[in-house]
Amino acid sequence: MVHDGEEIVVCLAGEIEVTVGEERHRLGPLDAIQFKTYLPHGWRNLAPGPSRLVIAITPPHLAGPSRNH
Repeated sequence: MVHDGEEIVVCLAGEIEVTVGEERHRLGPLDAIQFKTYLPHGWRNLAPGPSRLVIAITPPHLAGPSRNH
């Protein structure tokens, strides 16, 4: 997934893997990651059961300079 803006992912329960560009990050409860969303990104559940997460995405005009500036 790719779009303009910034994104914050917070894992509340379980375990997830967040991929940003070529990097993979494992998040457990209360771990978080922030990144520019023009980088290819996605996530997947690593827990044997459901994981819970919060994702906050800024509108592009609030995220600062985009990749085109």
